[in-house]
Amino acid sequence: MKFAFAGSPEFAAWVLEHLVSLGRRPALVISRPDRPRGRGRRLAAPMAAVTASRLGLDCAQVPNINALAVREQMHAAGISALVVASFGQILKRELLESFLCLNLHASLLPAYRGAAPIERALMAGEPETGITIMRITEVLDAGPWALQTRLSINLTDDAGSVRRALALLGAIGIDQVLTGIEDGTVVWREQVGPATYADKLAAADCVADPRQGAKAFHDRVRALSPRSGLRAVSGQVEFKIWRTWPYGQPGLVEVPAVAQAVNGRTGRLLVADERLFLGCEEGVVELLAVQPSGRPRMTAAAFVRGYRARLGETLQAPPVGCDPGSLLEDL
Repeated sequence: MKFAFAGSPEFAAWVLEHLVSLGRRPALVISRPDRPRGRGRRLAAPMAAVTASRLGLDCAQVPNINALAVREQMHAAGISALVVASFGQILKRELLESFLCLNLHASLLPAYRGAAPIERALMAGEPETGITIMRITEVLDAGPWALQTRLSINLTDDAGSVRRALALLGAIGIDQVLTGIEDGTVVWREQVGPATYADKLAAADCVADPRQGAKAFHDRVRALSPRSGLRAVSGQVEFKIWRTWPYGQPGLVEVPAVAQAVNGRTGRLLVADERLFLGCEEGVVELLAVQPSGRPRMTAAAFVRGYRARLGETLQAPPVGCDPGSLLEDL
């Protein structure tokens, strides 16, 4: 079966690479046009387009996948199916009626339909997530599915590790579903149960708020790592939090003796033997990796050695959060 692959960011590039390694080479890769990236905002190709070029695949960078010219190019190439993975454009009826359109969605649908399923699942403290291979319909992420694969989420996982694992599981799933379509054994199942939605990340999602339990604070940090980081201010220092560990709630390790002074004291910071602890509404979070404004990421020990005199007694949210557009544009 000849198929096209549509994707743009890093997740799509990983899926594409895994597909090729499985022997599934798309006849055409479709990606978005070059966009400004990084601090210098220089034009750069999306990661999927870069990967397609490296793998010797034909690639079309198009502003609108629904354009007639795109459909004509696919028909000319003898393509009968379109596989979508993190492409970022809504497929319209004309395209859906012209090809079998499949989507790799990074959740166990109908849970976490929408733009940020991995981040929202982590923020919600889910113990597992997964991938769904579904047929695309005009209703967002509501089509019937052919395959789901589950993935356990550990406390040590962040959005980066989950995204990498799901890219591999997704490529394997796409290969299996395409095989099922080819040999006529694929079975489509309607989504069952209440749907939940994974809204795009907003600026408010990216600021520290210790007015919650230690586990919830830790979940927010890992949902924003390794791309954005959780922004915070203490005293004269503005910094991002990249890695933490929670203590003192059901199912977690007890609060270390050296951190008992801030246990349950919301927002209080404690430096103890070059370790940095934060009191939450319930429990304590240890800050393990941080990044002062304008500096590289560093361990908490290095941060304490360099900034202890400028830190305050409490942790506050900065006046603004992250730019959610820049957070997601390269994912």
